[in-house]
Amino acid sequence: MNPIRVLSLLLLSVALTPVAHLRSSTTLTPASPVSDGVYVGLEPMPSDNPHEPDALWYHENALLVKNGNFVLDEVPISIQNGERTQSASDGGFITYRGRFLAKNGRFYASRRPFMSDYAFFDIGPTACEAYSKVEIYPIKLTEQGFWINGVLYKPTTVEARRLKELETTLKSEPLEYDGKHPYYPKKHFPNCKPNDLSVLDD
Repeated sequence: MNPIRVLSLLLLSVALTPVAHLRSSTTLTPASPVSDGVYVGLEPMPSDNPHEPDALWYHENALLVKNGNFVLDEVPISIQNGERTQSASDGGFITYRGRFLAKNGRFYASRRPFMSDYAFFDIGPTACEAYSKVEIYPIKLTEQGFWINGVLYKPTTVEARRLKELETTLKSEPLEYDGKHPYYPKKHFPNCKPNDLSVLDD
């Protein structure tokens, strides 16, 4: 994507709105650096299956973008002898709610998990609520798509049922953690601390 066109997409008229658990003094602003649509990326992960030592394991990440907001759904798969197989449990399933942000001409993706299966977060004595934790990653735009946290996301198409599922999830899940669906309901954890956004100035 042309960098000049990307910069023109910044929502400069939108007032600064704090992201969940970000310091209010931040100059991060909502942005829409990529076009609406569905993108897919393969995130390598180690194999936990001793019965398939030659298989390559990934999280197949489906990312739906709409008006600068997104939902990211990570599904574990394996590829062996050219055949793709979806895992029933190995690797874990995690879904994130997020949005794109801008600061000083740079773009970032802010995300927090809100749904998971066979994925394990810290529930120790010093743990904070896993579904309140916001992660921020820089975005690198390329002609093929964009990079987030070492994963290249490229435009793709999905079945109508899958698209509807992603759209419904994006609409129903709030951007900020509201405490209604904690990761481990049997125990109350405090919300995670705000991010130190000074690292974004490096």
